[in-house]
Amino acid sequence: METISSIDPGKIYIENIRNFLKVSSHKALTFCEMAVTQNVFERRIGIVCPNDGRVIEEYENENQIPETITCHICELEDREPNTFKTSKVKTIVFYKLKT
Repeated sequence: METISSIDPGKIYIENIRNFLKVSSHKALTFCEMAVTQNVFERRIGIVCPNDGRVIEEYENENQIPETITCHICELEDREPNTFKTSKVKTIVFYKLKT
């Protein structure tokens, strides 16, 4: 069973909230969005590396996302490709505890 202390305050996913509160994904999303309107959470958009599934970079909104992005971990490990068109990669919405 997931406890609140096991959740990274910098990367709060809807699934974490759903699991913790034992509610549907829709209710967990509503909870997170309400936390944003109450200035408790910040909504973030993560760009996911297609090579390993890690979040490469995060942004406040879609307008900040560049056309291409480089995964520096893949670059350091000499993995190809390591630069991606952001229109072709997966994104994930998550939340951060506002500080």
